[in-house]
Amino acid sequence: MTKEELKLNLNNVDDNKLSLLERLIDVTLETNEKFNLTAIKDKDAFRELMVFDSLLPLKYVDLDSNKTVIDVGTGAGFPGLPLAICSDAKYTLLDSTNKKIGHICRVIDEFKLQNVTPFCARAEEFALNSREAFDYAIARAVASLNELLELCVPLIKVGGLFIAMKGPRSDEELDDAKSAIKKLDLEVVSINEEELPISKEKRTIIIFKKLKATNKKYPRRFSEIKAKPL
Repeated sequence: MTKEELKLNLNNVDDNKLSLLERLIDVTLETNEKFNLTAIKDKDAFRELMVFDSLLPLKYVDLDSNKTVIDVGTGAGFPGLPLAICSDAKYTLLDSTNKKIGHICRVIDEFKLQNVTPFCARAEEFALNSREAFDYAIARAVASLNELLELCVPLIKVGGLFIAMKGPRSDEELDDAKSAIKKLDLEVVSINEEELPISKEKRTIIIFKKLKATNKKYPRRFSEIKAKPL
């Protein structure tokens, strides 16, 4: 995806934000030469598979300045940084790897992003002091859905949304997550199929609504979640 193709496919994003997205690509790829942040090193591929892909939720949820969003397992800052550049919500970017949070801190400083707070911790540890603190949680390419739900849902307010960014096997993951959806008192609001414009890779944006307060026994330690998913 070229710069022009990105602009064409993001028709609601102004030139200033597009310039910041381009700079984000450059900064991330430059840092990637020193630290392993991402396996994608080609700039055109990065535009589509990391930046454009990260912005797909904007088609389905209103991320205005009144919303608080936590990006769980943000890695090098995706989808959180592109979303923070293109929307006004207040973002917490959570990851357990120091070097990735360090990269995010440098981007925040250079870009003067006022709506982003980075935090280095595991999701299950972070939940101890931040239960039901966010309007939305979002996660992209982190874990299987039945694991991801237990990590993310305790962080969301009752009535809030969890936005799962998944690939083409989302129907299988949803089937495996039926028990987790029930135990965590969730409702599937929408399942949105997407196709990336250049690579034609399939994506699915699944949106869940939290109906009740989460039982305090969740989330369990990650080793327990991994060994016996809900």
